[in-house]
Amino acid sequence: MARPPRYGTCHICGVTGKLSFEHVPPESAFNDRPLVLQRIEELLTGGPESMKGSVSQRGAGGYTLCEGCNSQTGKWYGGAYATWAYQGMRILHLAKGTPSLYYTFHIFPLRVIKQIICMFFSVNNPDFRLAQPELVRFVLNRNLTGLDPRIQVFAYYTTTPRSRHMGAAFSLNSFTREIRVISEIAFPPFGYLMAFGSTPPDERLVDISFMAKYRYNDWKDIALPLPVLPVYTMYPGDYRNRDTVLKEAAEDREVSPN
Repeated sequence: MARPPRYGTCHICGVTGKLSFEHVPPESAFNDRPLVLQRIEELLTGGPESMKGSVSQRGAGGYTLCEGCNSQTGKWYGGAYATWAYQGMRILHLAKGTPSLYYTFHIFPLRVIKQIICMFFSVNNPDFRLAQPELVRFVLNRNLTGLDPRIQVFAYYTTTPRSRHMGAAFSLNSFTREIRVISEIAFPPFGYLMAFGSTPPDERLVDISFMAKYRYNDWKDIALPLPVLPVYTMYPGDYRNRDTVLKEAAEDREVSPN
């Protein structure tokens, strides 16, 4: 049975019309299997262990891009991103999930980071493009290089069998009182955090914004000391593992039994 068409505003170009399904990350980067989708309300009531939710047979993603943006960006950047993802998965396999050195990736850096930014457009709402017009120009012109220094993209490995896709949100550092604006995508083997004019929530994250300085056809060897961070809760920038989350929850219940 054919799926009914979906209509809306393209998250990149802003055209209103028929939308196509955009895989986040690309389908060729291990995103070709069914998964459980959970709303924030379900996570809040059931907790991270809850398996309630709807099942997406198509993998992670949504109807976020017009057919033109989906086809063009996929053609320009999708293959390069898949190569990067396969190399990351191989490194995790060879290091048995605990890489501790600089590992070299053989990639098209500009294409990889442009695909990552396309993914951030999809996980944010359609108005994100209005707040970030320079990012729209960046992904729709494959030869355009350079990012606004106020926008940083950070990366890490993740082996946790769950994903986390969160649009731009505010977070407060309880120690420094700094308000951060961040968005995050986590899907094995990588996680990415985009920070807007603020410091990252974890000093272990590695800044990969420099990839935007290369040219479209530059094939480079890039050595990165990416950390392996757990993804357990729904909160962007939260890298506590399962044991820590459950322990802290138990301690909170002891302090506030009612």
